[in-house]
Amino acid sequence: MKSSLRTRSARVLPAGVLAVAMLTAGAPGAFAVSPSVATNTNVIGSSITVQPSKTELKLGESVTFTGRTQGLKTGDVLNLQRYSGGRWVVVKTVRVENGSTYSISATRLAAKGTERFRVIHGNTMSPTVTVVVR
Repeated sequence: MKSSLRTRSARVLPAGVLAVAMLTAGAPGAFAVSPSVATNTNVIGSSITVQPSKTELKLGESVTFTGRTQGLKTGDVLNLQRYSGGRWVVVKTVRVENGSTYSISATRLAAKGTERFRVIHGNTMSPTVTVVVR
């Protein structure tokens, strides 16, 4: 009886190891989040925050976006994006400052309505913020 148990174990063990390896490799894709709602992505431990200076503006006024980064280096490029026409469009580009902070200023909004913005570096992006222009 021992020899048949060993033979069965010798056949089942490699199949079990292979199954676990396949499930583990596929796990990140199984929990993927839509890029429009993600706050962190593939870069482990990196994040970006964003805060507008005002959430309501008059037509023609400017807004400044500030925030902090974690896991990015001084000098890394950040893109401020605006959601327009069903896609994200780069509005302005800045670099991460010493101390992991950034500031994107003088973004003049010339149309009334609600605008959505985010800051992105590679696959890491901030939450989306909304600015209302009256």
